Order: sequence, then C-alpha cells, then structure tokens
Amino acid sequence: MVKSFFWLFATQVSGVAAALIVGIIVSRKLGPEGQGLCQLAILVPVAMTLMLAIGGGAGPSFLIGRGAPVKEVWGWLVVLAVSATAVTFLVLTWFPSVWPRPILTSIPWNLRMGLLVYVPLQILANGGAAILVAQDRMRYVFWVGMLPRLGQLAALIIVALGWGLTVVYVATIYVWMPFLGLLVSLIAFKGQAIPRWRLSIMKQALGFGIKGHLGNVAQFLNYRVGLYVTGLMLMPRQTGLYWLAVTFSELLWYAPSAVSSVLLPRVARSESDGTRTALIANAMGWGTVVLGGVAAVTSPWLLPRIWGVSFKGAVPLLWILLPGVSLFAWSKVLTGDLAGKGHPEWGTWSSLAGFAVVAAGSFLALRTHQVLWMATSQSLSYLVAMTLVVWGFRYVHSGEKVSWQSLFCPQFSLWWTMVRRPRETEQ
Repeated sequence: MVKSFFWLFATQVSGVAAALIVGIIVSRKLGPEGQGLCQLAILVPVAMTLMLAIGGGAGPSFLIGRGAPVKEVWGWLVVLAVSATAVTFLVLTWFPSVWPRPILTSIPWNLRMGLLVYVPLQILANGGAAILVAQDRMRYVFWVGMLPRLGQLAALIIVALGWGLTVVYVATIYVWMPFLGLLVSLIAFKGQAIPRWRLSIMKQALGFGIKGHLGNVAQFLNYRVGLYVTGLMLMPRQTGLYWLAVTFSELLWYAPSAVSSVLLPRVARSESDGTRTALIANAMGWGTVVLGGVAAVTSPWLLPRIWGVSFKGAVPLLWILLPGVSLFAWSKVLTGDLAGKGHPEWGTWSSLAGFAVVAAGSFLALRTHQVLWMATSQSLSYLVAMTLVVWGFRYVHSGEKVSWQSLFCPQFSLWWTMVRRPRETEQ
C-alpha cells in the first residue's frame, strides 16, 4: 500500500504543479477577471460530468476490487459516457440559463456547446484511472494524470506566443486535454479495451453509485458553488480571487486523497481494518494541519508574487478557508475506507449536511454581495462534513471500538513505526 500511495501522490503532485503553472500563466495574462471567466466557462461541463457519472468515480475501483473483468467495467463506462453526453446536450439546449451571465455575454453559444466534449472524455479518463489504481498499475496512473496537464501547458504556451491568450482559447484547450489521459488508459488495457456489456455489472455499478452519487454531487457543489454564486453576482473579478483561494487551499488535500484512492480497493478486498485506517487518518490529518499553518503564514507574501499583485485580495479568503480545509483531511481518508466497506452513503450524508451550510452562505452572499460569506460557509461546511464522516466511521467499525484518541490525538511513536516499517503497513 505504501508504494502505491507514493506513486499516486507523485501523480497528483506532478499534476498540480503543472496545473499551477497553467494557472499562473492564465492569471498573469488575463488577470482576476479573465481567470474568473475561464473558471465560469468550464464550470458547467465539469459539473455535468460529475453529476451524471453515477458509479463512474470510485465505482470501477470497487468493481475491480470485487473481481469484475476489466472489459465489463469498461463497457459500463462507455454506456455511462454516452448517456451523460446526451443528457448534458439536452440540458444545455433547453436550459441555457444554467450559464452565469458573464459567460452568456462573452462566449458565443456554439463555443459553449463545444465544451460538451469534456463530458465523455473525462468520464472515460477517470474511469480508466480508477481501474488502473485497483490493478496497482501506478506508472500508467501517473501518465493518465500527468499527460493532460503537460499537454495543456504546452498548448497554452504555443497559443500565447502565436495568437495571444483569450478566455475562449483557454477553455477550449482545457476541455480537450482529458483525451490524452484516455489514450494512456487504452494503451494500458491493450486487448481489454474492447468493451463487453453485462447487465449484472451495470446493476452492481449503479447500485454502488446511487448510494454514494448524491454525496459526490453535494461534495462538488460544496467545492464549486462559490464560483457559480460569484458569477451570478456579476463579479468575474471576485470569482478569480475566490478561485485562487480555493485552489491554493485544496493543495493540502492531495496526500489524503491519494491515501483514500489506494485504500478503497484494498478495503473492498478486506485488506484493512478500522484501527489501521484511524492511524493513517491521524497522520494525514495532522500533517495537513501543519501544512495549513505554513500556508497561512506564507500566503501574504507568496500569492501576490506568483500570481500577481492583483490577486492580493485572495489572501483573506484563504485564511478563512484554511481551518475547514485542514480538518477535512480526516474525512478524505475515512471516506475511502467507508466506500471500500460498501458504505459510500456516509459520504453522501456528510456532503449533504455540508452543502446545507454552503447554501445558507450562498444566500447571504447573494443578498449582501460579499464573497466573504461564501468563504466562511465553505470552511464551516468542511467541519460539519468531517464530523459526520468520523461518526459514520466509528459506527461502521463499532466492533473494533475505534477511539477518538486514535483518530485525533497525535500518535508520534506509531507514525514513526509506520514510516520505519512499510512492510508491516502492507500486511
């Protein structure tokens, strides 16, 4: 497990490094307002992808962990991608008002519809990566995540030098890049890339997905509704500042997220117990808290110098977000264990509770035109969600009597043992 974690963590760190470079280039060329418009442009296809990918996120890892053939899982993903694209086309055709007003006035309708290509590409790329994680083929997972980032960076540099960056160019490049990750998955699968359709696998994927999917949607809304609300307030500049605060704070989640992704298929194969997961969550959680403190201290100097002086207004938003983001690291790890045990519904309930807090903050932000309300409600939502996930974890593992101390009190000696004896951690 330790080796798989480091591979997945390296994938995420490399990907986020490339993404940060892309964000810096776009921010310095287009400023907060241009960055805000870019984020609003891609928000709808990204949201539709997540909302319609029922059983397409953690589902493939769960199915492979339970022994399902790759061809049949891939067949399910193909059906899911085609269905999601059709539904997205109908939604955007009949309900064009889903786009915030700044996008309606700055990006032509035909180009907005062109962003639909993101939906099938991302569903298949994410599903392929989930299968490869479950197969422990981490080198391929690295390139599934890294190649689209490198392609996006190269394309942006070429466009910036040749034609000059615009919101339309940036959004178009973004939505086509998942094709490179999908290509890596197809190469890794070789003969297994030919889909095979089996009704029982589809039912199993839907059954698993339905239990956790509402939570995925609510979790996405928790993360991104602030961008949409700032767009509705007709303030692309505030959207750009809020995007930077959210993006910078979420860097703290890459290690806990990597652990969660590695845990899920192993727990599905009954290779983990609650006490061990609690120790891992403890280490990841406190590590994230320390990094959050470092981010809070360095951000007033770091953000303006890297992204530009015009982004200095993102610092107060970041300070508000960091407490909730740091504590949510526990939830990131524990939800992987719960999903592997066949209980993704705890993630659903926690995300819905968190979204209720965000919805209240959205209402206040719209009424007062103050983005600070969005940041405050966002941070509180993470705390509420984390509390429910911890409660659910202790309930599911009640027979092992996982204590609050094992989850939240620093366990320095056990952390050191976990680092010094990776072979024991693998057992």
